[in-house]
Formats: sequence, C-alpha cells, structure tokens
Amino acid sequence: MKTHRFASHSPEEQRRLSNLGHLLEGLLLAVVGCLALLNNVASISWAGMAWPIMLLVAGILLLILIYPRHPLVDWPSIWKDPQQRQHTLMALAITVGGAAELADWWFIWPLAILLIGVQFLAHTQHGQSEAVSRAVLKHRVLGSTLVLAGLLNLVENIIDADVLAILWPIVLLTAAAQLFLYREPEGAFEAYHGHEG
Repeated sequence: MKTHRFASHSPEEQRRLSNLGHLLEGLLLAVVGCLALLNNVASISWAGMAWPIMLLVAGILLLILIYPRHPLVDWPSIWKDPQQRQHTLMALAITVGGAAELADWWFIWPLAILLIGVQFLAHTQHGQSEAVSRAVLKHRVLGSTLVLAGLLNLVENIIDADVLAILWPIVLLTAAAQLFLYREPEGAFEAYHGHEG
C-alpha cells in the first residue's frame, strides 16, 4: 500500500475519501443489520456468528483507511486532529464490540453503539461554516439513530424482549442507510475551520 502525507490531501480529496469511508461503513453496517435480523428473527445460527465478524472487518477497515495509508511519522498528527481521533475511537469501539459479541459479552456491543452515537452527536467537522452546519446536522441525526439502536439492543439484552431483538437491527439499518447516502457538502474541508458540535 502506497503511503502519502496526512496533510497532503486537497479539500476535494478529503471529501472524496470521507464519502468513500461513509459509503463503505454504511454497507458493512447494513450487512451487520441484515445478519442480526436473520439471527434474531429466523434463528439462523451462522448469521449470529457472521455479524460480529463483520463488525471486526468494519472496525479494522476504518483503522486502515485512517492510519496505514500514511507514514508512521504522521500518526501523531492524525491522532491530534479531533475528527480523526473520533474516527479512531469509533473504529476501536466497532472492533471491540465485534470481538465482545464473539466472546458472548452481551453488554459491550450496545455500549459501543452508544459511544459511537455520542461521538456522532458531537462530531467535529472541518470546512466553511455553511458546509460545517449541514454536516453537523446530518451527523447529529445519525448519532441519534445510533444511540437509539444501542439503547434498544441494551434493553433487549437485559429483558430479553423479542420485539426489541427485531427493532434494534432495523434502527441500525436506518443508520447504515444514513451513512451510505451521506455526501460531504460543498465547502467541507475548505479553509479549515474546525467545529465541535
């Protein structure tokens, strides 16, 4: 894999890469949601093993998109960027959530979804103010959707409610669609102005 400097991306490249990341993670999350539904509704046992593996793939893929494509000397700069730090924490949460599901630690994955949802609610955006405002709104809607999926999954695991076992993957599929359809607004990553909010 050819590496390049972290700061070498033009705003257009950053939008393209961000759109690609949202698209890929949306697709992987859609597969996770579908497999969880197959497991929870139709009791298809292989699907119950496959969706945590897909979480591992999604988390590792996101880490690869962030770090190994850049030289090792750039990794501290990547971590210092608030947006990339949030992406790193999300990737780690997805990976840990998938591993925990495989280990049958039922409470970790819902907490990981909640953590990711909260990260999206307060997701840092870079760019011109109008682009930042539009991106923040879309990320807050996504964050709210993920928080709801996490809460539904957590409660389902606590009280063993069949209806919640169906609802949380459907809400997760809604979040997957939001990720899949997300496109960085024009002006994103231009005239770098971070916005936390």
